[in-house]
This record gives sequence, structure tokens and C-alpha cells, in this order.
Amino acid sequence: MDTELFTWHTYSNTLDDLKQGLLLAQKSYAKSLLMLTCNQNNYCEAALNSLLKTCNLPIFGGIYPMVILQDRLLEQGAVIIGFKEKFDTSYFSRLQLISNDDCLETMITETLEQKNYFSGHDSFLMFYDALTNNVEDFIDCLFECLDHNVNVAGGGAGNLDLIQRPCIFSNQGLLSNTLLLVTLPKKLNTSVAHGWDIFQGPYLVSDAQNQTVKSLNYQPAFKVYNQTISAKTDHQFTEDNFLDIAKNYPLGIKDINNNLIIRDPILTENNHLKCVGNIPINSMVYLLKTDNETLISSAKRAAIEVANFDKKITIVFDCISRMLYLGEHFNEELLAIAEHCSTPVLFGVLSFGEIANSQSGAIRLFNKSTIIGSW
Repeated sequence: MDTELFTWHTYSNTLDDLKQGLLLAQKSYAKSLLMLTCNQNNYCEAALNSLLKTCNLPIFGGIYPMVILQDRLLEQGAVIIGFKEKFDTSYFSRLQLISNDDCLETMITETLEQKNYFSGHDSFLMFYDALTNNVEDFIDCLFECLDHNVNVAGGGAGNLDLIQRPCIFSNQGLLSNTLLLVTLPKKLNTSVAHGWDIFQGPYLVSDAQNQTVKSLNYQPAFKVYNQTISAKTDHQFTEDNFLDIAKNYPLGIKDINNNLIIRDPILTENNHLKCVGNIPINSMVYLLKTDNETLISSAKRAAIEVANFDKKITIVFDCISRMLYLGEHFNEELLAIAEHCSTPVLFGVLSFGEIANSQSGAIRLFNKSTIIGSW
């Protein structure tokens, strides 16, 4: 039986309007609700918590920099999607306190056992606090625990100011340091694209810890990064323009299939580079570059790939830094996706980090990428 949908959206940033949308959703035929809202709404956290706790249907989703609806980008407002099925949700909280792989595996396994390993379901959406430190360790362990037979699409929630606040929705209220796994009733098909090419390199990651690259070629990482960009481009770093320049030159790691996995530098401190996503020590990285046409074409290819499947719903996790790079041309990327996605319902978010299956099948954290999922 086809999935029926309740759909509602608002361009308003008021909690009263969101409350009206939730009331309409709860009066509909929906049995579970996906809610996506924009950071610029600046809802009162206490009032939003109360609203979530009074919702009489399972509710999930998160707060993102911006929300996508069809071919439009909402800088403020909200989208609510109501599903006829009651979706199963699993919350993995307090991830920052998990200190080693054994503890992480125990937490995941205990949850999977309670869920009877999702009773044969193998397709999931994933919403998570982007400032949680060990998301990659989690998805690696989840992939192993589920015997590799899973399909995932997801993205990190949060705010452009990179200050951690509760940003994941639940019936218990807003959550932080949490990863939410939503079981889908139908098979999920995904496509991943980024559109970045090698600019300079490779460089040896001679010292690194998780998301922080400390040295490249045995020299301070930012020193190498800065010198390369300054010598090869017209850009010159100052005390306050790091992100303005770094958004143009991410790092790339080649995987076993020779595909580039992007890592987005978001700040420099002590001559180190802090990225969104881990970079292994002794790996080889490249500085990358792109242009508007290449980025938009990559998103178009991803949409065409997903359109080959006869599905009803499409969700997009598009990296916030793609919008920052494209600026006023970002709407061309949204138009390209909407034009080639044939599903009647298309929605999504601008995210900090995107999660999907790589070519090898493993679940991976991507940066500066477009992930499109349909079911």
C-alpha cells in the first residue's frame, strides 16, 4: 500500500504558527511526524520543549541552518511531514560520554536487541547533533552490528555559529549529543555527489587526532595549508577570514575505490586544522577546488540517479558549505534537483556533515556533499 502523506509548511518564525501546524498534523491520518525547522526561528527552548512533550504522535527531526521544500530554500520557518505508518525511532544519547569501542558496541547492541534488530528492516534516516564528537565511530560500529546490510541517509543538525545547543526533536523534548535512527517501512535508495577536484597535493597527514589535523608533511598543518593557498591563488588569510577562504579549498582523502572523501576545515587553532569528520594519521590528503557549474552538475547527476527508482518521497541532505560557496547561485542547485526528482514530495535540509552508504556499501560521513534519498 502506498504511503500517504500529510504535508505542512510555514515561512513564519513564530512558535504559535508551528503549534498550529502540529495541531493540524495530529488531527490528520498521520501516525508519526517528521519535523524540520530553521535555526533563525530562534524558538524559546522551554516553550518548544513543552510543545514537543504534548505532541500525541511520535515526532522526530531536528533544527538545521535552513530547510528545503521542493525547489525553495527556507531561511526561517518549518516543514512537517506526517506518515500513515508509525515509524520506529531509536535515540542514542550522551554519545560524548562513550569512551571506547567496546562501550559503544555494548550500547548499540543492547538497543538493537530491544528492537529485535529492527525485524528485518534495513533502511534508515539519521538525524544527529553535528557537534557530537564520535559520530563516525558510531556509524562504523552500527554498520558492523547490523551485519553490513543497511541503507542510510542522514545529516548533522546545528547552527552556523558552531555553538552546541539541543537540536534533535523527540517526544521528550529537545536533545543534544544525540543520534536518532528512524526505521523506514520501504527500501531506501540513495545517491551521493560532491563535485570537487584535486587542486594540490598529496600531503602526508603526519599527525592528527580525530577531526584535528596537526601536521602535514611534518610541518604545522595550517602553515602548509596557508602557504599553498597563498602561493597558488589570490587569497590571503587574516585573523578573521578563515572560513571565507577555507570554504573554497577543502581536504580530500582517496578511499579504496579511488573516490574522494571530502573533509571541510572549519577553524584553525594552534596552527592545526579542525575539520568536520575524522582524518586518519598517515593518510594522504589533497587540497581540492571546484566551480559553480561543477557543483550544480554534481547535484543534478545525483538527482538523475535517484530518479531511476520509482519512489514516492525524496529527502535531501545538502551541505551548508555548498550554499556558502554558491551564494546566490545555490537556487540553481535546488532547481536542478527538483527538476530531475520525479517524486511528488521533495524536502530536506542544509546540514553539517552528510551520512550515506559509500560505493563499497559502508556507512560514511561526507562533507560538502549532496545526498539524495528516496523511498
